[in-house]
Amino acid sequence: MLKQQFLRLQGFTRADRIQLTTDVSQAISRSGAWITDFHQYSNVLICINFEVPCSDVQKLSEALQQTNLKLSEDSLVQLMQDVNSSSNNIDLVGTLQITFIHDEPDLFREIPAVPG
Repeated sequence: MLKQQFLRLQGFTRADRIQLTTDVSQAISRSGAWITDFHQYSNVLICINFEVPCSDVQKLSEALQQTNLKLSEDSLVQLMQDVNSSSNNIDLVGTLQITFIHDEPDLFREIPAVPG
């Protein structure tokens, strides 16, 4: 039985950040889940908010593991928990935090001056 109603997933990768973000986005969609929001922190980290039907948690697990993303042990445990059949029509809210390991400098974006 799934004990929490929220998935907090974490992973890391050395893969190209743009390609991995595309791969993970497609994996989420293929599994029956959908992305509700995301926040990118320079080229170091991205946090993806998503929702997934309880009945599709196993599909999400399999799809994410087919990418170059290395999920944390805690994340794998959350994804492997049995889902209670009575809650199959419930959508779980979740986050996926991906840390990109690389030697690139931080991305700098010029912030325009506010008049006044």
